[in-house]
Amino acid sequence: MFKMFKAFKTSLRTLIKTFVEQYAKNQQIKRDLLVQRGEQERLWREEDRAVLRAALAANRVALEQHNGTLQRAAGVSYLTLRCHEDTWTFLARTAFGIWEPGWTQSTRDPYDRVGPSATRAAHFTANPNLPPGRITKADGGMQDVLLSGHNLVLLLDALREATTAETTANGARCKTLYDRLASFTAKLDPAAPPGRSTGILWRIDDSLHSQYVNRPPGGAGPGTTGRTTTTPLLRKVPSPAAPTARRRHPERSGSPVQ
Repeated sequence: MFKMFKAFKTSLRTLIKTFVEQYAKNQQIKRDLLVQRGEQERLWREEDRAVLRAALAANRVALEQHNGTLQRAAGVSYLTLRCHEDTWTFLARTAFGIWEPGWTQSTRDPYDRVGPSATRAAHFTANPNLPPGRITKADGGMQDVLLSGHNLVLLLDALREATTAETTANGARCKTLYDRLASFTAKLDPAAPPGRSTGILWRIDDSLHSQYVNRPPGGAGPGTTGRTTTTPLLRKVPSPAAPTARRRHPERSGSPVQ
């Protein structure tokens, strides 16, 4: 009986010792995993920060380059900027503080439909100077904006300032639009005779590569010629027909009829 008890005691002691050793080993494994996880997360954060810094740096415009762009833009009388109304809304809000896609003027509109009301006009951070007639709407949200050189300078300066935003998406969008406008000024020649670029059409409307668009709608099959038809990118919207006069029924005094 004593031998059995002694054997049981030895076995229990061995079991407890094994359990303690295994528990200590498991705890050490957990600690090692936590250390490895922390180190991996630290490396990921460093990689993310490096990518973010590279993206922010790619969005920024050098001051020397920007100064030259503004000097060239300041000599422009005006150009016709063709883009989508959402693109112009973003540009205008960046440079002038407020804008709505449906507006076609910066002068006051008491109904806040084609232009800002008096209350909203007070929120302009700079005067866009876009009276009626300088923005022409077209199909698909496209529009033409008669943009003065002064406004071009304001747009470029505001976009360059916005490229320093910590939000990479906003900075990237501003950098793209800045480059589109700056590419126009890069083609200017101050020594050239005046008038060559007055009112020139400049489009912000990136297109697909020709391999994706130079095909007939049904695909290039055996019976196709491979030729495509072109349509103008901007079509004037016809003016709405004048409302017809409504007359009342001669024998009734109720609702008017057509």
